[in-house]
Amino acid sequence: MALQANWDDLRLLLAVSRRGSFLQAGQLLGVAASTVARRLTQLEAALGEPLVERGVEGCRLTSRGQSLVDVALAAEAGLRRQNLIEKDGAQAALSGTVLVSAGEGFSASILQAAERFTRLHPGCTVELQVTTDFHKIVRGVADIAVRTAHLGEPSLIYRALGTLDYGVFADAAYLQRCPALTPATAASIALLPPLDLLPHMRAAKAAGLDHALIRVSSFNVQLESVRRGMGVAVLPRILAEGLSEIFAEIELPPMDVYLVTRPQALKQAHIHAFFTLLEQVLREALAA
Repeated sequence: MALQANWDDLRLLLAVSRRGSFLQAGQLLGVAASTVARRLTQLEAALGEPLVERGVEGCRLTSRGQSLVDVALAAEAGLRRQNLIEKDGAQAALSGTVLVSAGEGFSASILQAAERFTRLHPGCTVELQVTTDFHKIVRGVADIAVRTAHLGEPSLIYRALGTLDYGVFADAAYLQRCPALTPATAASIALLPPLDLLPHMRAAKAAGLDHALIRVSSFNVQLESVRRGMGVAVLPRILAEGLSEIFAEIELPPMDVYLVTRPQALKQAHIHAFFTLLEQVLREALAA
């Protein structure tokens, strides 16, 4: 008769083989000894031959019973391998929160990386703190920071990404209203202290771009003001899409860009994975 045993049947026989009695096999599996005996009797009837020899001192397997135990051992090994694969897969599925600290100028790239990352790893979240506080990462407030200054903290990892290049930009509508612009006559959308002390801002001011009727404390507000045709501003080239660059003769120093983190943070798989992805996205943006 063809074999009709399923895994439950094989598991019972394997338990009897290991423990030597229906009672102890039942205790191993958490079922009654009578259930073990009944199920094995049904299996023997289905196969048409005995699998277990019952005796006063316990149970012994017949040759047919031993051959089925070999099948049970192979099945058990296969199930164990599958469980390990599933367990490893669960461990590989990243989860956790990544806290990023950066200035406004990098928010678009960080959000792009965050969208890609959370789509790949739905168990993760990314939180972006838009700030100019360089010390958040040292204090452990942030896991990753994007900086334009190397402060030389020995406890941090700095990854140089490239340079942020600047120019003076204006909207087409403003240029139409003011066709004969010079640095001295252009209405500059300037930054408030301490942002006005950045090297490119000081260089523009020294070159005569000093007629500022509006001063703001936000790079995004500065960019929006230029897009509204309210004046001109020194802007990163990566943010000036759709605007016209003017006063090319003014030399503005670039700023080095770094991705910064703590060694302890990179030991966490989800932070390490986002750090790698963000590095790629920022390098592409800076090289564009």
